[in-house]
Amino acid sequence: MKTQQEINSYIEQLMFLLTEKANAAQFEKTIKQNLATKKQSATDEQDFFDRLMLNITYFVENKAAWVKILKDTYGQRKVPAISYIESESLAQQMRIRQFVSEKMDDYTKMFHSQYKALNVTEEAVVYDYAYASVEHALRFDFLTYLTMQPQASTILDGDFEETLRIIEGYIAYYADQFVNQMELME
Repeated sequence: MKTQQEINSYIEQLMFLLTEKANAAQFEKTIKQNLATKKQSATDEQDFFDRLMLNITYFVENKAAWVKILKDTYGQRKVPAISYIESESLAQQMRIRQFVSEKMDDYTKMFHSQYKALNVTEEAVVYDYAYASVEHALRFDFLTYLTMQPQASTILDGDFEETLRIIEGYIAYYADQFVNQMELME
């Protein structure tokens, strides 16, 4: 049996190993390309914001799907097969795309009222998009990386909610580290 402290340390080590060779410049380049594509296809600033906000919504929904995958596997004290993670992630992403597409009008109405009420700037939406994008990548990369480890069962001994909280904390930390290195505004 591992203690929660040992599990937390293991998560910290894995997250460090996963991210130590990650290239913030590559993340930045990809995000800038996505931003440029969305900006070019947008009809105006509000449409550009809508496109970014819909992507953020997609990432938020994917976080819920990621948590569900974790609860259904590690939360049930089972290390999943990589093939399960891949197929379940793909199925969830397809479902989420459909869901967001069907609710697009409702979401954009809500976004429009928020833009006015909060006096939203392009910089704020761009950086929120970047954070959500990096967190999304880190979540699924970490889940896959963890599952590939011979000692993946290490995290089965702990309190699942605490383990999940620790993983989320490191994802937020590293996303923050990467995005704070980026120059996304021209």
